[in-house]
Amino acid sequence: MTSPSFAFVPRNISKGGKQQGTSAHVPSPESSHSLKLIQTPAIERKSAYPGPSGSDKGKQKVPEPPAKPVYNEKDISILVVLAFSDYALWLDSDLRRKTEESFQGEEQDAGFLPLSYLMRRAFGRENLGQDYMPTEANAVKAIRTYASDVLEVRMLVSAPSASVWYPSWKPERSSIGGYEVRRKDCTTLLDNATREFTRHQWDDRTIYMENIPAQYHTIPGIIRFAQGLLSHSSCLVPIQNVTLPPHHLDKAEDRPKCKGFALVTLSNAELCQVFLESWPWTRSFQPESDDFDLAEGNLETKEASKFGFRTLPKARWDKLNEEYLAYRQKLISELADANEPPDISPDSDVRDVVDDVLEDTPAPLGNATTMYSPYPFGCLVFARNLHLETNKTTLRALFATAFESSLVDPAGIDYVDFNKGMDSCYLRLASPEHGRVLVDRFSSHPVVQSHGLDDRGKTPEASQKAIATEIIEGKKEEVYWEKVPEKVRRQAVEKAVKALNGKQSSSVHTAHEHSEESRPRKKRNRG
Repeated sequence: MTSPSFAFVPRNISKGGKQQGTSAHVPSPESSHSLKLIQTPAIERKSAYPGPSGSDKGKQKVPEPPAKPVYNEKDISILVVLAFSDYALWLDSDLRRKTEESFQGEEQDAGFLPLSYLMRRAFGRENLGQDYMPTEANAVKAIRTYASDVLEVRMLVSAPSASVWYPSWKPERSSIGGYEVRRKDCTTLLDNATREFTRHQWDDRTIYMENIPAQYHTIPGIIRFAQGLLSHSSCLVPIQNVTLPPHHLDKAEDRPKCKGFALVTLSNAELCQVFLESWPWTRSFQPESDDFDLAEGNLETKEASKFGFRTLPKARWDKLNEEYLAYRQKLISELADANEPPDISPDSDVRDVVDDVLEDTPAPLGNATTMYSPYPFGCLVFARNLHLETNKTTLRALFATAFESSLVDPAGIDYVDFNKGMDSCYLRLASPEHGRVLVDRFSSHPVVQSHGLDDRGKTPEASQKAIATEIIEGKKEEVYWEKVPEKVRRQAVEKAVKALNGKQSSSVHTAHEHSEESRPRKKRNRG
């Protein structure tokens, strides 16, 4: 006798997936992804079908696949080109040996390497497993679209006959099919001067980049960003290598992640000079150079200016690191001499030691807002003792009176966070300076609203509470901004940074502006 629990299985098999809403036709390759999405709910419904006893014993959810990193075609081409660069040939002895072996065979095979070999090196830098790499077909399409002037691709339709590849290339070329890649300059590759370079010569072509815009925080992203700043350059491969300095807490086996800075090796010293002059370490908010190699007005240039992008020669960066470590050792020695050995583990950072030594130093007035800040510091003011019948428009005009007799921008109130019927509100201001001016004004000139539409205020009587304002900082400030949408926070940060840099640049030109205004202007001759 058939168990009742088995009666469920034949019914579902006989009717196939039609009861579940799936299609019976054979899917095309283009629709394979959509079919997978349709079949998944069917599996869930089957496992959740109640058994004879009415229990949900078989109910379970289909686990979601882990998120895979996504690379567009341009990023794929960049990583493959980087894996076959002059610097890669100089650094990687195995790559250099196999490239030299390729020139020992037939002339038509000279310089060709298996694409799969280069892809393992290219995507190994990004800490990806074999399952996360793009297919060779995708890589070929990317190379032909974005790197056809640098690399040449061919398809293998038969097993290679060049015996010189064996045995070292047997695992790579023993099977029929696949793709091979070689550099377009393969005829001069063995005579390239960079093959005899020293470490010092490559260091002379390396610069330290800081405040790299957040949307470029990957190795191919950094290269796209740097190439965008050099889009007028005639060099085919301007970027030879990208190194991400590890964090002091990273383990030896960890792949460093980009935290806004990187060491970038360029093809020649002239390109280094372009970056160092156009984006110096200490500069104004806008680029100081009009060098012809610098792409004016493109997206990368605008983002570099917005994030405060700057560069430094690697030799100078190394020196600063040495000074940093020397200062750390000095602090440790001083503490040891004072019979107060610090609790410093191998993973400790010098900044932790500095904080302990300088803990009695007065703290700064507030955090400085940068493009990496989660929200604009010091730009939030809380106001209370408002009229219960007031509104946002009236409050905006009332608090804007604080800027009438000051030098700050009168349009300093970004948003009035107020609910009708309340006697308090939050004010989001364009800069910390606006917050200080507003609080100082309402502290030195106390006012009250005589009615709900009073946008000027009057002197309070003895029994009335004046409008009180305070700058919100610390945890309260953080909690407030967490509830604000990310896009609004980012716009507020950008405005605060621009206001800060505008104030710095205006102080430099104040004397010049005053002298210009004091000159008598000639009357225009209308005759």
